[in-house]
Order: sequence, then C-alpha cells, then structure tokens
Amino acid sequence: MSTAVVKEAPSASSSESIFLQMLRAETKKLTRRKGVVAFTAILTVGVVVITFAILEIYHLSDPVKYTPIGGTAGFTKLVLMLSELTIIPASILGSTAGSQDMESGVVRDMIVTGRSRIALFMLRIESPIVVWIVPELIAYLIGLAIIFGLSGGNPLPTAHLVLEGGLYCLGVSLVFVLTASGFSSLFGTRGPAIAVMIGWTFVIESILLNVTALGPVRDAFLTTAISALSPFADQSRRLKAAGVTPSLAVDYITIIAWPLVMNIAGWIRFRRLEA
Repeated sequence: MSTAVVKEAPSASSSESIFLQMLRAETKKLTRRKGVVAFTAILTVGVVVITFAILEIYHLSDPVKYTPIGGTAGFTKLVLMLSELTIIPASILGSTAGSQDMESGVVRDMIVTGRSRIALFMLRIESPIVVWIVPELIAYLIGLAIIFGLSGGNPLPTAHLVLEGGLYCLGVSLVFVLTASGFSSLFGTRGPAIAVMIGWTFVIESILLNVTALGPVRDAFLTTAISALSPFADQSRRLKAAGVTPSLAVDYITIIAWPLVMNIAGWIRFRRLEA
C-alpha cells in the first residue's frame, strides 16, 4: 500500500509540472505578440500616466481654475478609466488568446499529443488572465500613488473605497477578457470577434439601452450590469434616467452568464475539432 502511495505522488507532481509548463508556454505566446502587449500597456498604464500628467499640467498652469488632480475626484477618474477604457484592450487580449492556436493552425497538433481537450481549452482562459492582471494592477497602483501623492488637501478615498474600486476595475476587465476568449474560440479567428465585441459593447448596447420597448431585456446587457455595480452613484443614475433598474442578483447573474455562455459555446466547437 505504501508503495502505491509513493508511486502516485510523482505522477501528481509530474502532472502539475506539465500543466504549469503548458500555461507558461501559452502565456509566452501571448506576450510575444508585441502589438497586443503594447496596446494593452498603452490603454492601461499609459492612459493613467498621460491623463493625470495632462491634468497636473493644467493645475500647475492655473491652480485657481483647475483643482489638484488627487483625492476622491481623481480616484473617480482612475476607476472610470480602468473600468471603461480597458474594455477595448481586454477584448483584444481575450480574443487573441482564444483564437491564436486556430489561426496559426497548430491546434490539431496540440490535440494529437494526447493532452486533455479540457486542459487545452482552459489554457485559453487562464493565460490571458495571467497576462492581463499585471498591467491592470500596475496602472491601478500608479494611479493610487498619484491620487494620494498629489491630493493637494482634497479629501482622500477610504481604504474600503480603494479596495472596492480595485476589485471593480479588475472584475470588469476580466469579464471582457473571458467573454472575448470564449467568443473568439467560437469564431476561430480574432478579427470578427474583436469587431463584434467592441461594436456590441460601445455602439449597439448604448443604442438599445435607450429603447424602452425592450423592457427587462436591457437588464441582461453587460454594460447595464457593470454600471449598476459601479461604486459611484453617477453610473446608477444614468441607468435610472434610461428607465433601467436591474436588481443586484440580476447584475451578478449577467456578469457571470456572459463569459460562461461564450466559453461553453467555444468549448463545443473546440471539442468537435478533428485531430
């Protein structure tokens, strides 16, 4: 019996090691796409640095007209930037991760190695998460340093608000990373997936949100759930002005259902691919 236990331990360790190697390889494939990585960095870290730099220049040129960039007001700007603008790079990164093996034609080579298809598909979900968290976290920390360092006597956000804002920014962006990954797996190519994701989010949902005839259907929009869950009341007031008042339960179901449904659809296509 003890011999059997000894034999099983290396097997489990070996399996874990192989999984980590595969995850590292998938992550490396993403980071080698210089255009995607650069665009992600620009619309996370770059946007925060450039925006606050411009606002600080305005403040220094006319301190009476332009208030200090830090404090609670600056924190509101930071959260809005990292929750709304990052939808674009998050969609691009997720779409790239979900389709790069199909586009490069190596997906069948991976299948014939005998690896579990579920494990191969899950790597498409896990690798963009690993790549995305780094620039998003760096951008948020840089923003916090600016907000607290250049508050100029303005009221500062509480520790609870800082934590809530950080989780909100990360949660919103990861929802789009995962949704885009599943959606592009369904398409098999990232171009149409990126176009549909961004077009639907910023154009179609914005238009349909104001179509009152749709009624409760609007509660199932990702932008509706994201705005309703925002730590700032302005987003909720915008929904109420459009006649949309989703419940908290519906909001959480919506942000879970979109990436889940898209990845299930992507998995169904991936499972049917011939080796």
